[in-house]
Amino acid sequence: MDEVLEFLRFCYDNLDSDAKKVCFLYGALYPEEYEIYIDYLLECWRAEGFIPDADEFVHDENVFRDARDKGHAILDDLINVSLLESSEKRKCVKMNKVLRDMALKISSQIGDSKFLAKPCEGLEEPPNHEEWKQARRISLMDNELCSLPETLDCCDLLTLLLQRNKNLSTIPKFFFKSMSSLRVLDLHGTSIESLPSSLSSLICLRGLYLNSCIHLVELPTEIEALVQLEVLDIRGTKISLLQIRSLVWLKCLRISLSNFGMGGHTQNQLGNVSRFVSLEEFSVVFDSSKQWWDKIVEAISTEVATLKRLTSLQFCFPKVDCLEVFVTTSPVWKKGSCLTFQFAVGDHDSTCFQILESFDYPSYNRLTLVNSEGVNPVISKVLMETHAFGLINHKGVSRLSDFGIDNMDNMLVCLIERCNEIETIINGNGITKGVLECLEDLRINNVLKLESIWQGPVHAGSLTQLTSLTLVKCPELKKIFSNGMIQQLFELQHLRVEECDQIEEIIMESENIGLESCSLPRLKTLVLLDLPKLKSIWVSDSLEWPSLQSIKISMCDMLKRLPFNIANAAKLRLIEGQQSWWGALVWEDDAIKQRLQPLCILN
Repeated sequence: MDEVLEFLRFCYDNLDSDAKKVCFLYGALYPEEYEIYIDYLLECWRAEGFIPDADEFVHDENVFRDARDKGHAILDDLINVSLLESSEKRKCVKMNKVLRDMALKISSQIGDSKFLAKPCEGLEEPPNHEEWKQARRISLMDNELCSLPETLDCCDLLTLLLQRNKNLSTIPKFFFKSMSSLRVLDLHGTSIESLPSSLSSLICLRGLYLNSCIHLVELPTEIEALVQLEVLDIRGTKISLLQIRSLVWLKCLRISLSNFGMGGHTQNQLGNVSRFVSLEEFSVVFDSSKQWWDKIVEAISTEVATLKRLTSLQFCFPKVDCLEVFVTTSPVWKKGSCLTFQFAVGDHDSTCFQILESFDYPSYNRLTLVNSEGVNPVISKVLMETHAFGLINHKGVSRLSDFGIDNMDNMLVCLIERCNEIETIINGNGITKGVLECLEDLRINNVLKLESIWQGPVHAGSLTQLTSLTLVKCPELKKIFSNGMIQQLFELQHLRVEECDQIEEIIMESENIGLESCSLPRLKTLVLLDLPKLKSIWVSDSLEWPSLQSIKISMCDMLKRLPFNIANAAKLRLIEGQQSWWGALVWEDDAIKQRLQPLCILN
């Protein structure tokens, strides 16, 4: 361990800038192994001044995009030298216990970087006044605090993290009075109902996080004194957009539909969005009844389209017509690829964004089409810029390719769910080139009439980047790898087939005559669940399965043979299944069973 610490300290000492060093230390404010959202972390870094302001860039029109690019470069460097760890969630990073302890030790030795970091320690009482006074950065997140000190001397405090203290309902009147240097204030997930007038003392505040403060109903009028504020998140609060209409200098605003007000108050919110002329990032999440939103969304869409500095937009369009208003009038959209977007179109609810969020691809353009019908030219236009596409309960199309193969060149992720008129995903007849060449993740769920993934010829280049294929509840599906499609799947790593009642063969012999032994060279995991007619994974043991690490098979009682021999699947380490199924398997050679038995976890 001493050698490990020495190495890690060496990595820290050899970082080529003070900015990278302080960015690393900042991670110690969070609990060990805590998954820190990258976008949030970069915002905090920028608010603290670790990432240069826009005037230090050659192009300063879009502050946040430039800062985020530079922040990602720092983040990548820290990960590359093992000072931060990538999370399983692509949107997050984390710091382990050893790294965090080292960072806290280093920060305690630096006079202007002292931390008071006590997250997740079950604190019911706040630290004493002297501890507050000495710290430049304080983290008391995820505790049981019920109260805060009435007054403090915190003139050097830069970051204050109090999020998810669920018992904290009141902030004392003069609590913020001495915090004139504060840059980051996170109160999200607390039970506060209001903020005190001393908020006006936070003249250097750049990031204010109030999201999920479900009891928060008002902000003091003194909030207009926060002239440096750039990021404001009020999602899931009861704050009205009217209360923040003076903050026209905001660069990033995240709100819920309910923040527009409801009923008779709704009309009063119109005209407020267009006031935020400096906005670069605007996010509106769905959390309310759609009836009143439908009445004002076209007007709101028109306002959003006037925002000339947008680089990121998350928005709910109940009708394609509203999306068309934005696409045809927004100068930002007309510029081309400068806008990152997350659009939900159709009669949707709050789960629409969550569905594609679950794919966990950061900074991708996402389009979710819900409860809609047919193919609209505007959808085709947006689809051309889309990386992650969700098609949910859609009518009037029998194939994904009905949306136009050429419109899917940038598609990396595709989810098709409850689209009960779709019979195949791609019809290759009449196509003369490779298609879906960038697609990495395809998930098909509850598509009742789906019979095949691909019809017709499969051209070279098609699906060559596909790494994950998931098929669930497709009762008419008979063909998975048809017409030699399997020969294109050089990158496929994960295959899951579940509750597909007609599947008899995973790799159909009749569709894959002369299949090469090196097919599916990167497949790591194979999951087969509740396939009552399944008889074969592959007809023989001729495939090499060079990367296969685990298989899980359950409720596939007709599957009597596994496609393995003494030598293939050399990396296989786990077989999960039912004891009764394993006992009924037929073996060409008992030596094969003896080889595989130690890998089994059976129930």
